[in-house]
Amino acid sequence: MKFKFFKSLILILSFYSNATHLRAQDLVLVVGGSGLTGWETVKEAINKKYNVRATTTNLKRAKDTFGESGFSWVKVDVRIMDDIRKAMDGVDYVISTIGGSCYDPGGPTSSRHIDYQGVVNLAGIAKDYGIKHFVLTSSINAGIAEVKLNEFCDNVHMWKWLAEDYIRDSGIQYTIVRPGGLGQGEGGKQDIIIKGSRGLKTGFIERADVANVLVGVLGNNDAYSKTIEIVSDKDNRRQDWQEKLTQVKPDPVQASPLMRK
Repeated sequence: MKFKFFKSLILILSFYSNATHLRAQDLVLVVGGSGLTGWETVKEAINKKYNVRATTTNLKRAKDTFGESGFSWVKVDVRIMDDIRKAMDGVDYVISTIGGSCYDPGGPTSSRHIDYQGVVNLAGIAKDYGIKHFVLTSSINAGIAEVKLNEFCDNVHMWKWLAEDYIRDSGIQYTIVRPGGLGQGEGGKQDIIIKGSRGLKTGFIERADVANVLVGVLGNNDAYSKTIEIVSDKDNRRQDWQEKLTQVKPDPVQASPLMRK
């Protein structure tokens, strides 16, 4: 009996050891890693034992600010296809946390060129490179024209929605994550509410908790082909949010753009 017990224990420990080893071989590309949400995502991915490569538009500033311990930086302008190709070489998963500038309406760093065209560029190359899972950070208000921010921020929520639409049509394995208003507080303190598209109207969530979801959905069958909205639940302690993914239905298959009216 003792022999069988120890044999079973060894097999269990071997399984978890191999699982950790396999995860450690997976390379995650965090696009926009030097941004506020991006940096939280880099830290979360490292904590979950992934190999991590993070993109930035300013290598010196990123290294001076965040260092380069346990991961690597790569300079990427998402408007430049060759930059993306070099960064995506050997990558298993992609998490996009990029966002355009409200101070450059119509300019090269505006929402049109970053939130939309930048995401289109990333998704196209991700498909060419056989990326296992593409996770896009969007916004709870994506596609809602009446949102005030659209008036002075280059229609940011409309460009984000168009990027989502492209992802859903692209044929890549994806998850779109729409957080509510973003905070800079400590994560892991409050429960996370997860709903499908248009399931939530408003709410707030810490960037660290957003990062927990962005990394947590990687390779998760329950997250594939879904658009999820997330906010904090201030009335409840933290629970296993991943179980809630099963309650969100996959996105409906979209008609070809040429067939839409």
